[in-house]
Amino acid sequence: MKVFVTGATGWVGRHVVPELQSHGHEVTAIARSDSSAAALERQGVKVVRGGLEDTDVLHSSAKEADAVIHLAYIHDFSDYGGKPAQIDFEAIKALASALEGTNKPFVGTSGALGLPGAQTEKESSLGGPRKQGEEIAFSFTEKGVRPIVVRLAPSVHGDGDYGFVPIVIGFAKKSGYSAYVEDKPIRWPGCHVKDAAVLYRLAIEKDLPGGTVLHGVAEPGVPFSEIAKSVGNGLGLETKALNSKENGEEVKGHFGWMSMLLNYDCDAKNEITKQITGWTPKEKGLLDDIKTGTYFQK
Repeated sequence: MKVFVTGATGWVGRHVVPELQSHGHEVTAIARSDSSAAALERQGVKVVRGGLEDTDVLHSSAKEADAVIHLAYIHDFSDYGGKPAQIDFEAIKALASALEGTNKPFVGTSGALGLPGAQTEKESSLGGPRKQGEEIAFSFTEKGVRPIVVRLAPSVHGDGDYGFVPIVIGFAKKSGYSAYVEDKPIRWPGCHVKDAAVLYRLAIEKDLPGGTVLHGVAEPGVPFSEIAKSVGNGLGLETKALNSKENGEEVKGHFGWMSMLLNYDCDAKNEITKQITGWTPKEKGLLDDIKTGTYFQK
């Protein structure tokens, strides 16, 4: 297939591209900077120049593809639900509308963190801008497109990860201790980035109907307390159990902007995803990766 990819040089995208290529797919990707374009070209990727706000470029590139994988997103938690979300909505419309009447797959990206408790792929309690993005994508089902959404685990981990685990490590280094909130016993599912890349490939290769939700969750929800303890052990620091009522200011001081995410318990399930795609995660789990990976290397 000819596959058009956004976010090809991002954390997940840099693994999706070689996964696609190794299975015979021809990849075209959008790149804003010279360095990103050069890196992609060295991989044998056809590059078009532009960014997420260049909807004409997105539309024309998607129109030439057999499948589209949309990974790019502006992760700005200071404006969550604001401009980054609006840019994403318009990008989804531009990409999906290019496939109208073709029955070609459009694979979008969402997150599992907003799902309360043990949610399956059939349940949909996700809120916020990611939910709105899903709804926009799925609205193209009746227009002859096959929209599929991959809800990624809160922690997509692996060597080179710059997501939540490194952020938690940074908080611990700054405070001099690792921490979790004992009266908010949340869980975060994990997925190794290489396993996530395989799922995106399967999403375009399998004849999945429009409106399909896939959970990029390789293991059940990992207690955040265990993540914090693993970080503390890796840094040789104390792990403190904080209470949001008794230590509210300390919680905010330690976790900063991430404090709001500590309200979201997530134990998203993946049984349907594995059944309909044949996906079999093979890489190490989150806690094992924190313990044996490269997170604490200077």
